[in-house]
This record gives sequence, C-alpha cells and structure tokens, in this order.
Amino acid sequence: MRDLLVAGPSRLLRSHARPVLGCSRSRSTALSMRLNSSSSDSSSSSSTSASTLSPSPESSRESLVPGAPPPGRLSQVIKDSIRATGPMSVARYMQFCLSHPTEGYYQKGDVFGKKGDFITSPEISQIFGELVAIWLLTRYIAAGNPPRVRLVELGPGRGTLMDDILRTLFTFPGIGSAIRSIHLVENSGKMRDIQGTKLAPRLEGRGVDRRWSDKIEDVSQTDDFTLLVAHEFFDAMPVNVFEKTSQGYREVLVSASPTVSSRNPSGLHLALSQEPTPLSTVLPATSPRFARLPIGSRIEVAQDSWRIMRKLGEIVGGGTNASTSARASATSIGESRGSAAVERAEGAGGRGAGLVIDYGADRVFGSSFRAFRNHKIVDIFDEPGSSDLTANVDFTYLRESLDGLSAKALGPIPQSQFLLSLGLQPRLTKLLASATDDERRSQLQHGAKRLIDSLGMGSQYQVMGVVPDSQAETEVYPFPVIESGSSTTTSTTTTQ
Repeated sequence: MRDLLVAGPSRLLRSHARPVLGCSRSRSTALSMRLNSSSSDSSSSSSTSASTLSPSPESSRESLVPGAPPPGRLSQVIKDSIRATGPMSVARYMQFCLSHPTEGYYQKGDVFGKKGDFITSPEISQIFGELVAIWLLTRYIAAGNPPRVRLVELGPGRGTLMDDILRTLFTFPGIGSAIRSIHLVENSGKMRDIQGTKLAPRLEGRGVDRRWSDKIEDVSQTDDFTLLVAHEFFDAMPVNVFEKTSQGYREVLVSASPTVSSRNPSGLHLALSQEPTPLSTVLPATSPRFARLPIGSRIEVAQDSWRIMRKLGEIVGGGTNASTSARASATSIGESRGSAAVERAEGAGGRGAGLVIDYGADRVFGSSFRAFRNHKIVDIFDEPGSSDLTANVDFTYLRESLDGLSAKALGPIPQSQFLLSLGLQPRLTKLLASATDDERRSQLQHGAKRLIDSLGMGSQYQVMGVVPDSQAETEVYPFPVIESGSSTTTSTTTTQ
C-alpha cells in the first residue's frame, strides 16, 4: 500500500516544532488497512451516473432536474428592493436567490444527489466519506484518544457524508464509543428533515445526541473533542465584488434597468459604484494581498467565510493565542474580529481538528461568480432563485482569518492527493472484490475515478486541514509540514 500513497507538495509553510502523536503516514496507512478489513459496501451512498468527466468545477454541481419556479417572481421582489433602497451588493443578491424564505434555491427541498439539482463527492462514492473519517480518526489518536467526541458538519446536504463518517468511525471501538453528539449547521427546515431521516438508523440505540443550528456561532465551546467538516460549504458564501480604480476600490453592485428586453428579461445587471460604499473601504483592507493588485483588478471577498472560518479555528484551537496579532485585534470584519476573545483551552492538545473541502485555490478570484442550471452555466440574472449560485473559495483568505488563534491551517492540497494518500486505491480494490455484480463494480470504478480525475474534481477541489497550533509543528499526514520561519502565505494575488 505504501506505493499507492502520494507524497505532499514540496512547498513548506511556517510553524514551530513540537512532536505529535499518531499523525504519521504509517499511522494513516494502518488505519486504512483496518478499514479494508471490512468489505462494507454502502451502495446507497455511492451510486453515480456514467456521464463523461467534466474538466470544470461544475462537474459536481450539475443541475439534474429543472424544477424552476414560475419565472419573474423572485426577480420582481429583488427589483422592488432595488427601487426602494438603491442598488444592492452581489452578496445581498446571492442571499435573495439562495435563501429567500419561499423562493430561495436552498429552501425548495432536496437539491442534492441524483434526484436533486447537483451531485457532490459523498453522493458519488462512499469511499470519500470513509477516507475523511480516517483522517479525523488520526487526529483523535494524535490528541490521545479523548473520552468524549463531538462531530460537527457545516452544510450537511442530505446527510450522506456524516452517515459515511459515522459508519466508518463506529467500526473503531475507541472513537466509536467516545462519540457523544453530532451538531449540524443547517438553516433549511426541509433539509434538516432529510438529514434526520438519513442519520436516524445509524444512530439508533447509540445514545448520541443530535442537534441542529442555523449558524456556527451556535456551536458552543465544549470540553468534548470536536471533529469538524465543511464540505462544499464556503463556495456558497455570498461574495462582495470590488474593482480597483485610481480612487481606490469601488463596489460592483446589482442594479435594475427601467425596462426589460428579450436579451435581459429580468432587467437586472451589474454596475460599478462611482462612490465608496461602506464595505468597499473595509473588506479590501482585510488582506494585504489586495493592496498589491493593479488598477482594473476585481476581487471577490466573502466576509461570512472569514467570520465562519475564524469561529471554526476557535473551536479547533480552543480560543485565541496569547500573542494575538495586531492586525487581527485592530481590524473589524462583521462580527468575527469584534467579538470577545475566547480563552485558550487548557492543555497542549487543543480541542479538535477540522477539514475544509471545496473548489477554489490558494489565491483571490475576480470573476468566478456564476450560476448553474440543467448541466450548464446560465446567466446569473436568469430566473433568480432557480439556479445554484457559487464562487470559488480563496483558501488564503481562510488561512488569514486564523491570525491570532491557537489553530493553524494546513494546505490546501488537491483532493486527489488527499484521497490517494489515505488509501483510495486499496479501499476500492476491497469494495470491487466484494461487489456482487458488474453494474456495481462499474459504479465503484467510475465514482472513484471521478473523485481523483486530474482534469476535474481531483485537481479543482482542494482540501485544507485545521489543527491546534501545538499539533501543526510536525507531520499531519497527508499535508506538508509547516516549516518554522517560512511565510504562512505563499499564494499569488492574481485574479481571474
């Protein structure tokens, strides 16, 4: 199996060195072998179509059924708001389209999986969730096998990923008996019902508490060791769009035309503000990278991503570091930097570990905001509320949000590297050997190939680890070691 493991990239990041228990390549390999001793085939979570692999990020977000509401309903609500209060930010427009109480895209029920509007990695193959669970298990062992464990997922979708994680962890008696609760951050009542139905059989008779929250701020600090996952969560965060001019950054806003046409039936369009807006003077200042961009550059900034990632870091690291950076304490972004500091938890091990998995890169983007419906990109203003709106994730921005906390970000690394390193190939071999028919074997092979496709999900999806700073100083497999004295931010500021 060692030949199947993929080494981390040569780029090294900064840290301070202290040994960590049980986080090595050999440990991960041993745990994967333990998983492979079981031939469990969760076919309900691994089926996939035999469509051709797509070289674009939308390969996992294809719209599979139309399901659009009567055209113009939400569009009129948005135009009425603009006429009443003036042009709105792109972030506000995204919030209308995705989260409107009755017409929002995510409020209409199950938009995930083959029967919904797009497919995500957990729906493609059970191996994805199994290997995510193996990584979480290595962090549990590295922390000394804490007696109480809490699992947290941001944006759980249909509950498939959490179900696969639980199924895998319950095969290991130590952590299986230590799991006390799961906490799902989900603001759609319909999706909560779907998640509850999915997870109920897995949790029956185990005494595991289930709870839901609308926002991560409701996930409290606890003495329980917290294992946290955010899969395809940050790409749905509303983005503000700014353009650098000779007078500084100006915000790109959504405006409404007085008339409509066949080419633009909604009457909505983007327009550059001629004057500063409150956020155009604040958000571009949250990263020094943005100041170095040339005039004419556009940037997409998700302020909610900063706030949420910072809260994630507080949970994982146990609070703020005693040597909180001046920039983090002096700058305010929404509620994240203005909130009271959480005292650092006792003990060197920290309070948990987390994974962020999404499409994007270690840099800022300027024109990735887009809409998907019926297998293709559509105009962002076409039938608002009927399409999935998304933007690439700036992983450097997520890393910068952890400044001053007792947590460190690792990576990101490509999804293919993460999955292959943790044993995708031997796990696939085991499942193929136990498959009962050729159709199932074909599904397994296609699903695994899609997850690691170098022209698709394997390279476009990135995986970032979050661990207490005390555990970031030696190998946290399969991420590259953070090297003391090197820069924590090595990404470019090029936009696209």
